[in-house]
Amino acid sequence: MKLLCYVLGIFLIFAPLSAVLAKAPETAKIVFRSGRDGNFEIYIMNPDGSDQINLTQHRAQDIAPVWSPTGKQILFQSDRGGIMDLYLMDADGTNVRQVFKKLIGREFPTWSPDGKALAYHRFHTFSIYTASIDGKDEKKLTDGLWPAWSPNGSEIAFMASKFVWADNGNLQFPDVRIEIINLQTHVKEELLPGSLLMYRPAWAPDSAQIAFTWNGRQENGFFDRNRRVHTIDIHVVNRNGSGLRRIIESGEDTGVSNPTWSPRGNELIYTTYNHEGRGSRQIFKANLDGGDPEQLTRRGDNFRADWFDPAFALPVSPQPFLLTTTWGKLKTQD
Repeated sequence: MKLLCYVLGIFLIFAPLSAVLAKAPETAKIVFRSGRDGNFEIYIMNPDGSDQINLTQHRAQDIAPVWSPTGKQILFQSDRGGIMDLYLMDADGTNVRQVFKKLIGREFPTWSPDGKALAYHRFHTFSIYTASIDGKDEKKLTDGLWPAWSPNGSEIAFMASKFVWADNGNLQFPDVRIEIINLQTHVKEELLPGSLLMYRPAWAPDSAQIAFTWNGRQENGFFDRNRRVHTIDIHVVNRNGSGLRRIIESGEDTGVSNPTWSPRGNELIYTTYNHEGRGSRQIFKANLDGGDPEQLTRRGDNFRADWFDPAFALPVSPQPFLLTTTWGKLKTQD
């Protein structure tokens, strides 16, 4: 019995070191969700689409993966506990554990740039929360869905709407727009005032631009709200609302969505899908300086990607473009 207690004591002392001892990839990797094996799993691949590896290999639905700032961990959501909630694993797929002790339905997480906190939404309440990475200090931030934490740590962009349940039981998103909340003042603002049907914001690495999906098309500065779904394109705008431009256009039969920036800020990965619901979604990569997009996935249904490059991993001290902002824990309130 004494020996057993000694072993358990040693385990409890050193268990928290697992996250510290985890290793980041030595080369750039893209993590993504794939349905090629009969259910959704978390995969990684090289930026050219090669060497695609299943990390989770679990019968549960594992989706929405995001790299930690250091690349040592991957945060994702899974229903392996009976309800969709948040989990962590090391970069090689080992050491899977729950973030929160009580699973209540948390989805689509995003990391703070210092790696100490996360934001996510609770879909059934249409609310965005923040918490420390150990699952403590959980607090409601605002109403909305799909948060994206700015790389400078000062703001979170998210999808805002009225979120109305229709009589047929389907959820409707009237007046969908992207809003940004300041984490110190809690002041909210629209990314592009008066612009609707915008969603899934993604910050550029320097926090100066935001890419997003827009269900509508601008022609000569005019946004046509009556255009149908086939006009879903990806746009980029400066953080101050200037410089709006379409960078990836939907095809005749396919749409594009869910942009993610490369760590260098010169490329985007995104998802294509068929408007009629036939076929699968696939991940593409586009260079913002021009050229033809490159298809990275071909097997199964692939979606929701995130990109890590050790050359741009979080250092011990803030990167130069972070020095003008507050670095460290950001206070949130109910």
